[in-house]
Amino acid sequence: MYLRSKNQNIDPNMKRLLLFMVIVGIMSSCVSMKKFNSQKADALRLEGELTSAKSRIDDLNEKNEKLNNEKIQLIKDSTRLFNDKVYLQNKLNELQNKYQQLLADGSAEAARMLKELENKELSLNEQMRRVSELETMLKSREEAIDEIRRKVADALVGFEGKGLSISIRNGNVYVSMDDKLLFRSGSFEIGPDGERAVRDLSAVLAQNQDINVMVEGHTDDVPYRPNGQLKDNLDLSAKRATTVVRLILENKEIEPSRIIAAGRGESLPIDNAKTSEARAKNRRTEIILTPKLDELMQIMNVKN
Repeated sequence: MYLRSKNQNIDPNMKRLLLFMVIVGIMSSCVSMKKFNSQKADALRLEGELTSAKSRIDDLNEKNEKLNNEKIQLIKDSTRLFNDKVYLQNKLNELQNKYQQLLADGSAEAARMLKELENKELSLNEQMRRVSELETMLKSREEAIDEIRRKVADALVGFEGKGLSISIRNGNVYVSMDDKLLFRSGSFEIGPDGERAVRDLSAVLAQNQDINVMVEGHTDDVPYRPNGQLKDNLDLSAKRATTVVRLILENKEIEPSRIIAAGRGESLPIDNAKTSEARAKNRRTEIILTPKLDELMQIMNVKN
């Protein structure tokens, strides 16, 4: 009697909600084991791809940090060598004066002083040659980055201001595409405009084999609702990055070894505000272009 009385007091809307939940539970329980295993395999594969991408990112970050440290050391060495040049030039002038005086006296010391002078001059010239060579290579790297930015800007001129921007940060060229250009909300399928932009960029990459590429997917901080294919924002960003990479690699002139896909999720926001405008900025895909540095690295490893 008590249960019946209690049920009669339940709101009709609540009854319908409970009935809906029961039906959803029954339907969910009917999902086949085959589909479950397939989804689980997809998740494991994505986790593997993400782990691999993270590993490659860590390697690149390590190399970039090493390069920056070496650049700082080179700047210090350049300053030191310049000071050495001033000192050695003064010393050279002093030795030349002494040499002229010794010649006038007919002293045997003149020969020794001349030899010392020649040795110091050779040493100074070699050090200055080394500094000049390194400065030339650093300038060439900066020019290469500017050239990449120019070529990409020319290829994508029709998209700037329509959800696409190009900039130079940390010595790399960043091509940033908003979600409104590439993907629908919560989707990892590229729309027509986004596909055209990526294909135009691919043409530039195919013509310039000395450019390495990293594609990073970014989301906002709104939790992603799992739908059977993806688990969370990190999954979504990784899937979007790999989708862009696959589209780039449809151009068979591009070597797959040049390209890395990485999912960043919501971890690197542009704007930390909790507004719709800020979240729109954070939902983006960034294609990072870096000139190969093999030649510069070889020169930096040469002993002084």
